[in-house]
Amino acid sequence: MDDLIGFVLGNKHRGRVIEVLGSKGPMSADKIAKIERITPPAIRKVLQDLDERGLIEELDGAWRLTERGVELERELKRRS
Repeated sequence: MDDLIGFVLGNKHRGRVIEVLGSKGPMSADKIAKIERITPPAIRKVLQDLDERGLIEELDGAWRLTERGVELERELKRRS
């Protein structure tokens, strides 16, 4: 888990995406980009990185935390 936390916290956008999906639930990439004021190319890269590590997944156009992502979000909250 520590390696994933380091990966997520190594980029402010990754951490914010995890936080937003954890608090607001599933949403589209465009909605996440708008909330976080991240450009479309940047949000696509962040989502791809998080997806490749099994922290989020896309279902019917909406991104959401996986079980692993939920665990990571809880651990981040616990440590803050």
